[in-house]
Amino acid sequence: MADLEFIEIPKALVQDRPAFSFDIGGTCAKLAYIKAEPTCRVEEGDHSSGKANQTVKIHLSLYTRDDLDRAFDHLQKSMSESGDEWRKGVVTTTGIGGHQFKTKLSEEIGVQTKNVNEMSCFVQAFRFLCQNIPHEQLFMAPSEQGTELMNRMRQQLHDFVETLNSEDFIEKEVDLGGFPDAEGISGALDTMQTTNDKTEVTFEDMFPCFLVMVGSGEGILLIEKDGSFKIVDGTNKCGRTFLGLGSLLTGAKSFEELIDLANKGDSTAVDTMGSDLTTGQGNDMYSVIPQDMMVFSFGKAYKQDIESFNKKDLARALLNIIAMDFVQVVALNAEVHNVQKVYMCGNFVNKAEVMRDEISKIFVQRSGFSVWCSKIEYKFVQHGGFLGAIGALLQTIQKSDGSK
Repeated sequence: MADLEFIEIPKALVQDRPAFSFDIGGTCAKLAYIKAEPTCRVEEGDHSSGKANQTVKIHLSLYTRDDLDRAFDHLQKSMSESGDEWRKGVVTTTGIGGHQFKTKLSEEIGVQTKNVNEMSCFVQAFRFLCQNIPHEQLFMAPSEQGTELMNRMRQQLHDFVETLNSEDFIEKEVDLGGFPDAEGISGALDTMQTTNDKTEVTFEDMFPCFLVMVGSGEGILLIEKDGSFKIVDGTNKCGRTFLGLGSLLTGAKSFEELIDLANKGDSTAVDTMGSDLTTGQGNDMYSVIPQDMMVFSFGKAYKQDIESFNKKDLARALLNIIAMDFVQVVALNAEVHNVQKVYMCGNFVNKAEVMRDEISKIFVQRSGFSVWCSKIEYKFVQHGGFLGAIGALLQTIQKSDGSK
């Protein structure tokens, strides 16, 4: 894996020199760097000096931890291309591997390193990008399939509301045993559709918010308007768990292979669905359960051998479990901390459209049972897996007035 990406930022906000940073996480290593030459871009019709429209590219490259030698080769080559302008500067490192590979960087490549706090890097990079690049470049647009999944789930919940409001249920005073109020569900769905249709808000309106790291693990940062932040929660069941269990269940040897399996799989072949337990007919609390709603994850695996299931279906069912657990942790913390804006970053969502789609679907599903969940405005940060590396880079080159 060696994805090559870049983002462009205003040159006036950073020092005009090459710089390099490494974020070495639990599964991947992310490299961010600025080469010697900036790109200049003048908007059409702008006859003034092009200096105000000068931009500089931050190059981004992704490697797995077991492919670090290639990452170090890439770093060394990029530094050599910068020539005298690099002048043996300091490579800023962050992440759990920042200290672990300090000796390798200094001895094999011959550079000085400075390790910086990972959480502050995430926050600095996120706030900087929010202020200085257009929001259509900052956030990822929903996929067609994801939109279809969300609309289907909304329809399920609206049908659920209609059933609860039907004459049969009202006249027979069916005991729903704690099901949410039908009117509340309907209002929650309408609210969610409205809030998540927003495409852009001002920088000040984006805070307070959760910045949720969705990588090897999950971490939730609460960022206040003044830029202060704290860790509020997280879980160890995220990307690395998906890789570990997925490898055991399917034999897949890479993230790309496992995601490809999940993308083609059908979790209903593994999970217990509403149709497996009820007929969908009658006037009791169980009859309102949608036939195609998942009831028990991996429920059909009970008393079965792994050979009874398709690898693709196992991969998708596993991804769904992790996505559901993820949304539950985020939604409950959002209610506890009175937060309505959630921004998700990390390569588990950035590199897997199917994960983003499943998370979006589950947010809609939970809005049927949690009014607060329906108030959450959530977005996926473009290049979010590189926020740690970008933040580490900014700590060495950002001018003091580059972020408020």
